[in-house]
Order: sequence, then C-alpha cells, then structure tokens
Amino acid sequence: MSILTAVGEVLHSNKPLTVGYDLATTYDEQLVVLHVVPKENFNKHKEAVKGTPAYDNVAISKEEQSGAEVARQAIHELLDDYDMDRIETRGRVGDPADKILAEAEYSDPKYLVIGGRQRSPVGKAVFGSTAQRLLLNASCPVVSAIDDGE
Repeated sequence: MSILTAVGEVLHSNKPLTVGYDLATTYDEQLVVLHVVPKENFNKHKEAVKGTPAYDNVAISKEEQSGAEVARQAIHELLDDYDMDRIETRGRVGDPADKILAEAEYSDPKYLVIGGRQRSPVGKAVFGSTAQRLLLNASCPVVSAIDDGE
C-alpha cells in the first residue's frame, strides 16, 4: 500500500504534503506525490509550439514527466525534512479529478490526501470542485488537508 497525495500547480500551503508524509512515516508506507497536468494546458502548449522544431518533442509521456517534476519541486520547496527513498513522484495528463481517482483505483492507497481552497457552498456549486469529486468518489479514505490560516 501507499499514501497518495495530490498536488496542484499553485501550492496554497504545505499542509497536504506534510500530512501525506506524516501518514507515510506513521504507517511505514511509500508516499506517492501526484501532479496532474490539465488536458487543456497540454493542448495549449502543443498548439503554441506547432510548426516549430519543438513540436516533434511534444508528447503526453513527456508532459507526464513534467508533472512528476512539478511534484518533485513541491516536495523540495514545501517539506523541511524528508527521506526521498520513501517518496515517489508521478505525473498524469487529463482531468485532475478523473486522473487522481484513476491513480487511487490503480494503486489502492491506504489514504488519499488532498488540499484545496476554502470556498462557500455556493462557490462549490457554481464552479464545481475537484476536492468534492474526490471526496465523493474515491475508493479509499480521503484526508482533506486544508490550511486553517494560522
């Protein structure tokens, strides 16, 4: 088993990574840190380099490697003290909620740790919420690690 922690491009706090790492060390599990590159971002990048020599190097597998690098950077920037042998980074391309749920289904983690922004119920209903989809549809326990502002 493992502890799966999802991180976004804009890191609001270190809380999800800290909680994920604490769970991984407590349960002596591997921490898997996942970053999903939204499909529209990949498509915009691909369109931007169309017709250039760089276009031949645009591939989902390379974008997934970039996603794993974002996860690696988050670890280095947000965790103070960690054992990199306990941590694995992964990147995916697609709808963030769908890809996180698929990763959770595939890897069957002990916990899925997510972060999020505090929004009103109306804001969630109008704009949708990746966190809400994960809480409602994950096949494993979900820990929502939202910074309390302190």
